[in-house]
Amino acid sequence: MATWKISNYHKKNAVERQIWQRDGKTIVREEGFRWGTWTCKSDTQPNLDLNNPEGYEVFSTEHDWELDEMVDGCWAEITAEDGATQKDLEEFEAAWEEDWFDGVEALGWVNDETEYWIYGPIELTNTDTDESWCGTDV
Repeated sequence: MATWKISNYHKKNAVERQIWQRDGKTIVREEGFRWGTWTCKSDTQPNLDLNNPEGYEVFSTEHDWELDEMVDGCWAEITAEDGATQKDLEEFEAAWEEDWFDGVEALGWVNDETEYWIYGPIELTNTDTDESWCGTDV
């Protein structure tokens, strides 16, 4: 069984998307990282579009990827969705700046789900043989 690794080919294209819920409202916090890598074990090469024109949601695929690392957070954006108000957003942002996860959890927000995305070309590596493949938009 081989170990496979995927990562974003261009920097700043690995994204963590946190979905926070409270009282039927949703706030989404996205953080971009220069690099992100995930690994899985498989007898066959994972079948994915390395060109990745639409973005690749790492954990919503048939592959059992495990997060290896997200390196060097370089941007963040917080948006109100599903009934969240501007006031909710401002309170969330202030609590995040003050005390990160603990701050927003103290306000009653629950991190309901976290998604990981790769945008742009993906690099796929067989870590046992060091063979590597990459999307064509490089």
